[in-house]
Amino acid sequence: MVDLKKFDGKCVRIIDSSGDAFDGICYHNSDEYDEHEYGRSEESLQIENFLFFESDIQKIQPLDDTKGPYGRFLDPYGKLEILTVEDGIDSIEDVLFSEENEHIVRLLNCLETYLDPASELTLPDREEVLDALRKLLEVNSHPDIQDKAWHILNNQNS
Repeated sequence: MVDLKKFDGKCVRIIDSSGDAFDGICYHNSDEYDEHEYGRSEESLQIENFLFFESDIQKIQPLDDTKGPYGRFLDPYGKLEILTVEDGIDSIEDVLFSEENEHIVRLLNCLETYLDPASELTLPDREEVLDALRKLLEVNSHPDIQDKAWHILNNQNS
């Protein structure tokens, strides 16, 4: 058994029991908390809206010291962001209006792919997502987020 507490607040890659990789800043949940909130008495790590119970984790790789092309990440976005987009506007807004700027940038990178006119991907909540991006510009002044959101919105008007 791995001590999940040592990963609290750390950037990690979690490989789940299916072999899928999820990257992000995670937070530790005690078994008591998970029992109360989710009805399952087992420790977990949480990245944004995704919960990884200890028994569902195959491997955890720390990413805090990684120097990739996207900061601590090797890719502009991953499975976590794709699933967030596919889950719809509520999940998208949960991330866009969170305090985790790295997660916001990764989600914006994913949304850029989905909103690219040349992409064959569909985004059912397209107009709501564009409205959320406009609101994001008003409430988050982080330069990377501002640049990426403006870029995405401007490409919609081309």
